[in-house]
Amino acid sequence: MSDIEDLEAMVRELRDTNAIHRLKASYCALVDSGDWDELETLWSEDAVCDYDFFGRFEGRAQIMQRFFRDQVSAISTFNAHMIHNGIIDVTGDTARGRWYLTAHTTAQPGDRAMWVHAIYDDAFARIGEQWKIAAIKVTFRYFTPFEQGWAKQPFWQAGNSGS
Repeated sequence: MSDIEDLEAMVRELRDTNAIHRLKASYCALVDSGDWDELETLWSEDAVCDYDFFGRFEGRAQIMQRFFRDQVSAISTFNAHMIHNGIIDVTGDTARGRWYLTAHTTAQPGDRAMWVHAIYDDAFARIGEQWKIAAIKVTFRYFTPFEQGWAKQPFWQAGNSGS
C-alpha cells in the first residue's frame, strides 16, 4: 500500500469506529428515553439479541415488540445507561464491540431502585452506508436492589420482597 492508501484505510477505520460508538450511545439514549420507534431504526432486519435471563429474541420486529415494548415498558419506569471501556474491532463491513454497562433503573413492582452491571458483546453490520446493530449479547454481573447492593443479593426477581 502507498502512504495515501494507508492513510485512507486509517481514516476509514476511525470513521467506522466513531460511527459504531455513536450507534451504541444512541441505543443507550433511546432505551433510556423509551423512544421505541427511533430505537427500531438502529437494528438490522435479522438482528439477534440474547438479554441473559430476560430471553433471546430473533429479528428486529421480535426484539422491539417482545423485549422493548412488552417487557422493558412493563418492568422499568426509569433507565440510565452508562457504558464504558468500549472496544471495537472493524473488519470490512462487519464489526464487534464490547462495553461494560453500569445502570441505574427503577423496576416494577414497587418502583424499586436497582443497580445493574453487565457486559455487552455486540456485532454490527454496515448496510448501505449505515452501521446497524446485528447482535447484542448481555451478560448480567448483577441486577440488585439499591438498598441491598450486589454483595448481599446480586440477582433480584420481580415480586421478591428482597428481605
